[in-house]
Amino acid sequence: MTYSVAIVLIAFAILLLLYAIWIACLILTNHQQKPRPVLIQNDDLIVFASQSGQAEYYARQTAQQLERVGQTMSVVDIQYLTVEQLRAAHKVLWFVSTYGEGDAPDTARLTIKNIFSDSSLNLSHQSYAILALGDKRYTHFCRFGQVLDQHLQQHQAKALFKMVCVDHLKQADLNCWTQRLEQLTQQQFTSDQPEQNWHTFILKNRVCLNTGSQGKPIYQIQLSYAESTTWSSGDILEVQCGNRLEDIQAFSQAQQQIVDGDLLVTLQFKNLRRVPDRGLNESFEEWIQRFDDLAIREYSIASISEQGGRIELVVRQEITAAGLGLGSGWLTEYAVLGQNIVARIRSHATFHLKPTQKPFILIGNGTGIAGLVAHLAQRQQWNEPQNWLIFGERQQQFDHLYKDQIQLWQAQGFLPEVDYAFSRDQAEKIYVQHILQQKSEQLLSWIEAGAAIYVCGSLKGMAQEVEQTLLSLLGAEQLEQLRVEGRYRRDVY
Repeated sequence: MTYSVAIVLIAFAILLLLYAIWIACLILTNHQQKPRPVLIQNDDLIVFASQSGQAEYYARQTAQQLERVGQTMSVVDIQYLTVEQLRAAHKVLWFVSTYGEGDAPDTARLTIKNIFSDSSLNLSHQSYAILALGDKRYTHFCRFGQVLDQHLQQHQAKALFKMVCVDHLKQADLNCWTQRLEQLTQQQFTSDQPEQNWHTFILKNRVCLNTGSQGKPIYQIQLSYAESTTWSSGDILEVQCGNRLEDIQAFSQAQQQIVDGDLLVTLQFKNLRRVPDRGLNESFEEWIQRFDDLAIREYSIASISEQGGRIELVVRQEITAAGLGLGSGWLTEYAVLGQNIVARIRSHATFHLKPTQKPFILIGNGTGIAGLVAHLAQRQQWNEPQNWLIFGERQQQFDHLYKDQIQLWQAQGFLPEVDYAFSRDQAEKIYVQHILQQKSEQLLSWIEAGAAIYVCGSLKGMAQEVEQTLLSLLGAEQLEQLRVEGRYRRDVY
C-alpha cells in the first residue's frame, strides 16, 4: 500500500467516525428534546371562569379526558377559588371566557381582584396553561385570558405552552388545545364523542312577533323533540347552522356532482364558502369530509321542560352585507317547516334560578324576553308570585313581545308588577334604566326584602346602563354583595 493510499484511507475513516459521532449526537439531542410527561399531583387544579357555561363545559370535558388516562385534577369554579388552593397547586389549567367587550365573567371579577392584588403571592413553583374563549367580532379578543396570563407571569408562574385562543368555538382551535395537552402528558386522549350530546329537533312553527316594527324582524321559533329532553330555565340551545338547499345545489352544479342521500346531509352543515383545495386523486366524498363545519349559534330558551314537547326560541334576524346572518337566517327563513334542526342544550348554571319565596326582578330588552319568560314560567311552576318585569323595546304597537302571555300572568296575579319602556313612543326616548330610576324606592324596598335581579338582553346600551344605574342606586359594595350571593345575574350579549 502506497503512502498516498494510506492517507486517503485514514482520512476516509476519520470522516466515517465524525459522521457516526454526528448521528449519535443527533439521536441524543432528539431524545433529550422529547417532552417529558406532565405529572399531575393531587393538589393540581382545573379552574374555569364561565359566563354562559362554555368554559365550564370544556373544563369538565378536559378533566374527563385526563381521568381516562389516569390523571385526576380537581375542577374549581373561579368564584370559589382560594389563595390557599392556588398556592398549593403545581399545575393549573385555566378555562376562561371573555365577556362583552373584553370583560371578565361576572363570577371572576372579585376573585381576580382578591387573589392577584396580593403582591406577596409567589407562584414560581407553578406551571399553567390557558384556554381562552372569545369572539374576533369583538374589539378585545380573548382579553380576559390575556389579563389572566399577565397576572400569572407577574407572580412568577411559568406557562406550559402559549395561551390557546378559541374564536367562536372553532373546532380547529379546540383541537390545538387537545394536541398540546397530549404532547405534554404523552397520552392519547380518547374521543369524548361530543356528537352524542347533539339531538335532532323538528322545526314545527315560526311566527314574526313584531310585524311592522322599525327594528329587524323577531321570530318565535318552536322546535319539537321525540326523545326525552330536559333543561332548566336560563339554559342555552346551541344550534348547528345549515345551508340553504339552493346553495347546496349551486355548489353541486359547479362541481358537476350529483348530490343526494348521505351526501346531501353532509353538505347541509359544511362551510361551502371556504373550501380546501381538492387533492389530485381525492374522491368527492373524501374531499367534502375535510370541509369545516358551519358555525354554531346559541340562543336563550324561552320555555321550560314542564311545558312539554317543545323548545321555544326568540330570534332576531341579523342582516349583513352577505345577506341574513348564519344562525338567524337558518332558523327564520332557510330551514323549512318539518325540517330537522341539529342542536344541543347547554347548561347555563350562572343564570339558573333557585326555589325561593323571595321577590324577583327581571330586566331586559329585545330577544332577551326569551330568558325572562322562561324564568317566569319556572316561577309559576314553583308558585312564587312576587315578580316584577321591566322590559324595553321600540314601539308598543309592534314590539309588545309575548303580550298575551304577560297579560295572562298579570290577570292571574302571578306578575303583579310590569313596566315597559317603549323607546320610540314619545319624543324623549325612555329605556329600562329610566324605569329603575323612576322607581328607585320600590327597587330598594324589594332588594331589602331579599329580591334577586336577573338581566337578559343586549350588552351594549341596555345591560351596561342598567349596571351603571344599579351602581348609582345601590353602591358598588352592595351590588357586588348581590353578585356574590347570586342575587344579581346576567345573560347579556
